[in-house]
Amino acid sequence: MKKKQILWILPNYNFYNIQRLNLLHSFFDILVMAGKQNDKLGFKTGKVVSKSEVIYVDKHKKEFWRSLKVIKLILKNLKDKDFVYLAVENKNLVILLVLLFYRRLKSLKFKIFSYNHMYLKSGNKYVAKINKLLTRFYFNKLDIIIFYTQKSCETALEQKIISPEKAFWANNTIDTNEVKKYYEFIPPPANPSILFIGRLIPSKRVGDLIKYFDSLKSVIPKLKLEIIGDGPDKNIVEEAASKDENITWHGAIIDEQYIAPIMARNSIVFIPGLSGLSINHAFAYGRPYITLIADKHGPEISYITQGENGYVLNNKFQENIDKITDLLNNNEKLLEFSLKAKSKGEDLSVEKWVQQVKHILQSA
Repeated sequence: MKKKQILWILPNYNFYNIQRLNLLHSFFDILVMAGKQNDKLGFKTGKVVSKSEVIYVDKHKKEFWRSLKVIKLILKNLKDKDFVYLAVENKNLVILLVLLFYRRLKSLKFKIFSYNHMYLKSGNKYVAKINKLLTRFYFNKLDIIIFYTQKSCETALEQKIISPEKAFWANNTIDTNEVKKYYEFIPPPANPSILFIGRLIPSKRVGDLIKYFDSLKSVIPKLKLEIIGDGPDKNIVEEAASKDENITWHGAIIDEQYIAPIMARNSIVFIPGLSGLSINHAFAYGRPYITLIADKHGPEISYITQGENGYVLNNKFQENIDKITDLLNNNEKLLEFSLKAKSKGEDLSVEKWVQQVKHILQSA
């Protein structure tokens, strides 16, 4: 059977995207239209090689949508395509309108689909209202919308912002196959240790991480903190690590071969700020995940079962310290959390993601 062809428009073709599209490549003929990488923000492709053909455009994400060169290349590569992937983002509105106009003008049959959050997000309440209207517009014009989680899909249907025949879901995930190459589950270590893994940006609240660690260390003297990641807030980490030998900063690491031993020797993953795929990453290694309550966590926050495989804590500092201390000092409880994190991680495997997306597109 001839593979269906997809034009995948992806300004930020980072290693997460490459890994997942490599698995989909077995079932679809994928051409990626990619932008220039912005390593200053911690986005990297590493040594991951794309199996799909890639057309790189010398434009960063912020410029990608308004580039005439990008528009021309997209239109040039629409021939014989069954699907076009386009993210639901404000900046992609122009590209969406061009695709809709060109499809009608040339009587083409390709379907436009997206894989996304339930709503476009904004920190400004007035922009947020516009974003909700824009989200509805996208959902009205797109042919297929795949949500990051089942909960997001069900909520969108309940709120009647999408037609049922367009709504699907596939659990957002990392490449769990890559994790399995280098790691088999082991219980948390006897000596407690905390891991932070993610970009060092303000939304991750790296400064709060250090405050929590300093306080936890006063009641757990041998506690250690390891940090994987890079970004504009690295100065906070550098300063803390220079003053405290129990803090280790590894910089940016994306290869599971090197992440695996670090995960293995840590008890929990703790990111005080906004959380998304880092939850999947922790669970893939069977490590409980802890974060603080916030309005703008990724939909993956629904994977945390409170008090079972992790915590979404309130903003009461001392109460949170007590809860984290109790978990780290109770080996039996920590193991229970870890086993449930492992179980959830297995449910979020990349194989299941591939099968879900494959079924959705091949049935369309």
